[in-house]
Amino acid sequence: MILDRIILENFGAYAGRQEAILTPTPNKPIILFGGMNGGGKTTLLDSIQLGFYGPAAKVSNRTGRGKRGYLEYLSECIHRGADRSEGAAITIAFRRTLEGEERHFEIRRHWCERDGQIHEEIRANQNGEFDESLTEHWDETMASYLPAEIAHLFFFDGEQIKELAEGKSAAKIIGSAIHSLLGLDLVEQLDNDLKVFESRKKKEAMDSEVLQKIERADAELEVLDEEQAKFAQEEGQLVNDLARAAEGLRQAEEKFRNEGGDLFLQRKELEEQLATAKEDLSTHEEALRKLASGVLPLALVMEQLEEVEAQARKENGIRQARTMVDVLETRDTQLLELLGQSKGVTQKTIKTVSTHLASDRDSTRSTAEEDLLLDADEGLAVEIAHLRSVRIPETLERTQQHLTQIETVQERIDHLDGELARIPDEDRIERAQVRVTEAAAAHDLKQKALEELNIAKDRLGRQKDMAQRDRDRFFTQGVDVRFEEDARQRFIKHSAKVRKTLEAFRVRITEKHIRRIEALMLESFTTLLRKTNLITGLSIDPTSFEVSLIGADGKDLPFGRLSAGERQLLATAFLWGLARASGRPVPTIIDTPLGRLDSSHRSHLIKRYFPAASHQVLLLSTDEEIVGEYLKTLDPNIRNTYLLGHDDKLGCTTISEGYFHNNEATR
Repeated sequence: MILDRIILENFGAYAGRQEAILTPTPNKPIILFGGMNGGGKTTLLDSIQLGFYGPAAKVSNRTGRGKRGYLEYLSECIHRGADRSEGAAITIAFRRTLEGEERHFEIRRHWCERDGQIHEEIRANQNGEFDESLTEHWDETMASYLPAEIAHLFFFDGEQIKELAEGKSAAKIIGSAIHSLLGLDLVEQLDNDLKVFESRKKKEAMDSEVLQKIERADAELEVLDEEQAKFAQEEGQLVNDLARAAEGLRQAEEKFRNEGGDLFLQRKELEEQLATAKEDLSTHEEALRKLASGVLPLALVMEQLEEVEAQARKENGIRQARTMVDVLETRDTQLLELLGQSKGVTQKTIKTVSTHLASDRDSTRSTAEEDLLLDADEGLAVEIAHLRSVRIPETLERTQQHLTQIETVQERIDHLDGELARIPDEDRIERAQVRVTEAAAAHDLKQKALEELNIAKDRLGRQKDMAQRDRDRFFTQGVDVRFEEDARQRFIKHSAKVRKTLEAFRVRITEKHIRRIEALMLESFTTLLRKTNLITGLSIDPTSFEVSLIGADGKDLPFGRLSAGERQLLATAFLWGLARASGRPVPTIIDTPLGRLDSSHRSHLIKRYFPAASHQVLLLSTDEEIVGEYLKTLDPNIRNTYLLGHDDKLGCTTISEGYFHNNEATR
């Protein structure tokens, strides 16, 4: 998604029609808004949420609805100086890529007061034209693309960062975000509703004795739940220990490889490969020698062979001419005698024939008188032609194949010689091998401990299942079988099956995604802080969503040991990591982004977060945040700047291009 434009008409502090172009460029993703406290920054953030989500919008605490109804909230959002019959409006133009095609959308919410009531109208356009279906189903469209429950991962302010940084409610915020991200809040709500439904059905006809049994069973289940929670905590610690042991093993194995350990272990195999390669080389060389002892050398005199072939053919003609000389004389004499005896043949004709025959004999006699230079067998020409057209080309082709194979085998021999030369001696590699063995033993120990814990956890789970079955049996015993028993039992049975399926789904989906979320959060934090030795691990308890940090010493790092600025960056990393985990290309909008950070940590966000937070970033800054050197540092990444000018006397805010006057803004 790319936000292209927002238009506010008499919305909140914004009087009249106020417009801002928000389109970024690939190298300039930031749109910077400057405004004093109370000047309309938070209202601008709220307007985007309200435009997208309407009644479901989670607007900020400062301008929030509280317990007010939606229409009452809209009524209070109409600018005080505006005609209430004209009302207020929010228009947001944006684009998304759907099915490989970029589509332009525009959503406009307009509300006004008629007959003492607030009336709201929504209009959605697609590619410049009114889309009735999109308008009617706008809420479903936004819910499928960017649910309101996770919008706070992309649109947030300093208060949200503060709550996360303090750590007290971090687990609640992160858990809520993960539940919303994975859609688990709906699963949990459905599970609770089913439990209430089952309890109501089961208690409809129970007596007091059965209810007491159920209460005792509930107490036992509560104790077992606490034990399970302890197991989960211990399991989390063991998982972290196992991860550290695995990392230790990885480092030891990497050290072993760097020392040449892998080559040392492969020495025998490499030597065998070298021997085989040398045998292959010898085989190809022997084949070349055999070819060289045959017709191969004749490939060097192909032109001369052609000349010899031509001479041999010529001498075959000379021999044939010598044989024909006497034959032709006998033939010609007999022919002339016959002509002389024939009636009707004139002397002139006989003379003409005689002249022609004499010429033919002279030509043949001339050829017959030439010398035989080779004086070879008559089959020589045919043999040479076969050599030139068949045997020599075939030999050259086989020769080239062997030469190519020799080159390949020689490269293989050179590589193996190099690998064998790199193999360290046994004494040098022994220490690294000992470290690998020790690290593997430590890893196996943690692995075994985790397996034993899982066995104990499974045993406790079976104990809990038995207690749950006892409780269910008490319920079953207490159900009034005389009153709609079949229907009640059917409802209870199917409800329990559904809850069991929901629980399995919730566990699977959480475990599947939480490791990736942890990695993205840790990567985001190290990117922001660039202290790679401060935190080496981050884990989220899949049940409580408590975040645990691992320090450089491999031990738990309490939040309290981080400075206030580091906690702020960590909180930002939480939101950044969750936003990245969503996989949605959504702009990031931050209200008052640096208000609670000291100068040393502000530069981290300026340099490392804001330019990379998203493909489009809207920053709403006061005159004490992104100014001076911070503005100069961020300037290459800024596409546009706007100033929110507020007139206290008129109580209205206007949007104009530029930035605070006492700071440079060159765009």
